[in-house]
This record gives sequence, structure tokens and C-alpha cells, in this order.
Amino acid sequence: PKRAEKLLKAVRRAVKIPLTIKIRSGWDKSGSQAIKLAEIAHSCGIDAIAVHPRTASQGFRGMSNWSIISEVKKKVSIPVIGNGDIVKPEDALRMLSETGCNAVMIGRAAIGNPSIFSDVLALFRGEDVPQKSLCDRFDRMIKYLKDSVEYLGEKQACFMMRSRLGWFVKGMRFSSSFRESIKHVSSEEQALELIRSYQDMLMQTGQTNL
Repeated sequence: PKRAEKLLKAVRRAVKIPLTIKIRSGWDKSGSQAIKLAEIAHSCGIDAIAVHPRTASQGFRGMSNWSIISEVKKKVSIPVIGNGDIVKPEDALRMLSETGCNAVMIGRAAIGNPSIFSDVLALFRGEDVPQKSLCDRFDRMIKYLKDSVEYLGEKQACFMMRSRLGWFVKGMRFSSSFRESIKHVSSEEQALELIRSYQDMLMQTGQTNL
């Protein structure tokens, strides 16, 4: 705790922009380390704190304990951002309701479903979440590929696509075969061919919606 306090104070003195931190629940399931660190961060002038309530040993396994977010929120007056296990739009609203946090942070769920952000906003406005078609998902995959190539260059983008494109097809039929096929993709043209081939195969089976 003393080292963390020293570090946070030094960073706070060094920067004038809003300063936020993200923490986990700690080394054990009690969440006591997260609460202690949140209180230290508050006293050091941190502007907001994001809480991912899994332990260090959990990694990304198991379920996150949202009650720890609630406990942190009770102990500090700065904004608390909840994170962990928001896999569909309804989860975001449920986290806000159950924990009292000020905002939510969405991570891995957005990799293969970037529209989750607009879907969450639709729920906030009291609107229905638009139904997504198979074509919508594949159009987003192709846009993600092309934008990545433009931003990163073809070589680096294709290396990244070997794992990222698999997130877009999670839960789809024959997805394991597609993930296997993209493990060695090395060009934008090859990636596009594999994406379109997989889409055609699904369409031929009669699947049109997710």
C-alpha cells in the first residue's frame, strides 16, 4: 500500500489531466485489497477508478464478483467504473443497477461485437436493441479487417487478425473450422477470401440471423 500511495502521488503531481486507474479485486476473493487501494487512490487525488472484480490468480477465468464494485463505491466519493462479465447490452444496465457504479467499462465483449456500445446506449434511451443479421456481422468483420490494414499495415494487421477475427464468430456453427483456417493468414486478400467463404457456407445452411 505504501508503494502504491507513493506512486500515485508522484503521477498525480506530474500530470494536470484527469487521472484514472484500474484495479482488480486483489490477491484473494475478499476484495479487501481493492477497497484499501481505492481509498488510497481517492486520498491521492485520483479522479476516477475502474474496478475489475476478479483476483490476480483468476486471470480471465471464472465469474467476476460484482459485490466488490459495490463495496468500493461505498468507500469513495470519486466516480467508480465497473468492469467484468458485460457480454451483452443488458449486463451493462444490470451492473449499474446492482452495484451503483457511475459507469461501465466493456472489454473483450467488444472485440467481436463492436456494436455492443450502440446497443447499450439504445437500452439507456429505452429503445429496443436492433436485431443483427448474419450479413451485419460479416460486414463488420470486413470493415474491421480493412480499417486495421489501413491503420497498422497489412503484415501487422493480418498477424492480429489470426486471433481477433475468431471473436466475431463465437457461438456460430462451424466456427472452430474458421478459427483454425485463419491461424496462418498472411494477407488481406487471403483473409477476405476466408471470411466470405465462411459466410457463404453459413448462408447455404439457411442461417441468416445470429
